[in-house]
Amino acid sequence: MRGVFPVIVLLVLGFSGAAAAQEDNPWLEPGKAQAEIEACLAEPPKGEGDAARDCGDRYFTQCAEAGNWTTLAMNFCQYEVIGYWDEVVKARETEIVAKDHQRLTDWVEASSAAYEKHRELTCSRFQIPMGTMYGPMLAACYAQLALERARVLEDFLGEQPVIVPEMEE
Repeated sequence: MRGVFPVIVLLVLGFSGAAAAQEDNPWLEPGKAQAEIEACLAEPPKGEGDAARDCGDRYFTQCAEAGNWTTLAMNFCQYEVIGYWDEVVKARETEIVAKDHQRLTDWVEASSAAYEKHRELTCSRFQIPMGTMYGPMLAACYAQLALERARVLEDFLGEQPVIVPEMEE
């Protein structure tokens, strides 16, 4: 029983440290990532680059800086970026399925399963515990792939989706 007490104390301190890190960072307030990324996308950074990636990176940088660039802050901040792009993905999948076209619905379902597998396989290289930066690197990988998925889904929105329905006779 003696050996259990220090473990409990460490767990409590760890959870309270994580909660404190979130509370002290105004960039981690609910809805802040969405508001900041969308404001940036509405008026993207000047110059050459990728506005969507740059806006996610801008949010991450400001958030991580407010958290003193700790590993914990970087993880929290990067997961906010992932959350933003995951919500975009969900909204786009819903919009595509709402078109009520079976080929598009089948494609969304099949590609979603393939995306999940691709994401896990691609990012699994960062799940090898070899240092504190592997967590933020794993999160960055997830964020990048969520953005890519959102872009692919964008191709299926609008008047002319990439997959054209077969001609009816």
